[in-house]
Amino acid sequence: MKNELLKDHFLHPRNVGILDSFDYKLVVKSDTCNDMVSFTVTVAHNSISDIRFEAYGCGYAIAGASFVSEMAKGKTIDEAIRDIETMILTMNNVPDENIRCVTLSLTALRQIKANGRK
Repeated sequence: MKNELLKDHFLHPRNVGILDSFDYKLVVKSDTCNDMVSFTVTVAHNSISDIRFEAYGCGYAIAGASFVSEMAKGKTIDEAIRDIETMILTMNNVPDENIRCVTLSLTALRQIKANGRK
């Protein structure tokens, strides 16, 4: 893994686990591989107050889940999506075939925005 930010998130993942109490539980699975990420999310005052994940898949999927969870904390869903999309667009040294693994976790945040599933 040549991207230093993602490498750090893979080697030292943040926010791993399941929240005891949560507002949203989302599971996203890749259409093209076996990557799967599950999130539990707590929202307070329109902001993500806590977020945890469990991931099964490649290093990029795990790093992406850690990265997304860290970037989302303290932000509204819209702010989190915008900021994460911007960061992903500027990431270098990520193979084209692995971008989908990194962005898989962003799908979970988009699901919260789209239909607020609990």
